[in-house]
Amino acid sequence: MQTNWKKTTITFIFAGIDDQPIKIVLQNAVNAPAAKQVEDFGTVLSGLTGLPFRNAVVSSQSAVA
Repeated sequence: MQTNWKKTTITFIFAGIDDQPIKIVLQNAVNAPAAKQVEDFGTVLSGLTGLPFRNAVVSSQSAVA
């Protein structure tokens, strides 16, 4: 059997007013992004939004053929 990558979704979570989470979702990202790449892009988004970057969740979907 072979595993075929379909898509990767990255959810960036920022701290909003009263520490409420604010999410920015990036769909159809590259296959298996490195942790440093996700962290660096979260920092860029933080600079653009002015919100503190908390963490990110990476989710990948694959199909088994």
